[in-house]
Amino acid sequence: MANRLVLTIIVSIILTAIIISLVNVGTALFLPSPDYNDFCGKIIEPKLSQNQVITQELCEASNGIWTAQDIECITTPCPQGYCDYYSKCQKEYESAMKPYNQIRYYIFAGIGFILLLLVGLFALENMIQLTGLATGGILVVQGIVMNFQNKTIVFTSLIAILIIFGVIAWRIIRKKK
Repeated sequence: MANRLVLTIIVSIILTAIIISLVNVGTALFLPSPDYNDFCGKIIEPKLSQNQVITQELCEASNGIWTAQDIECITTPCPQGYCDYYSKCQKEYESAMKPYNQIRYYIFAGIGFILLLLVGLFALENMIQLTGLATGGILVVQGIVMNFQNKTIVFTSLIAILIIFGVIAWRIIRKKK
């Protein structure tokens, strides 16, 4: 009896890992993500000589964003700030990632919820039930982590999942008594 339970748990863990990997790879395969190099791959930092210091003018001429700092240096040359060449393109990349992460959230949370609800609660076999509950929970959490920038949608959908899952689980548990 104990060996069968241990085997069921081990097989459920393996199936959970395979299903989560399948969803991750499938999403990456069929939903192409914005490429960082399309936004920030063509940045060319100016070539400076050994004694030349980056200045605000040189930074802005190179399409960078200058951040001034009041530094006391013990060596020369002494820069009085730094140039961020990637700030502008990074913002554009993050803007392109938002809708991508939103779609991924819907995929992961949707599949996770279905596995939690349909497989995890309604399956009669313990191994399938354990696999559905674990996989569904992990996929929902993974979707949340990927799309945490849009807290309103995540919060609203989590409340909906909690209510639906809670009501159905309560009804099933009550029936089994």
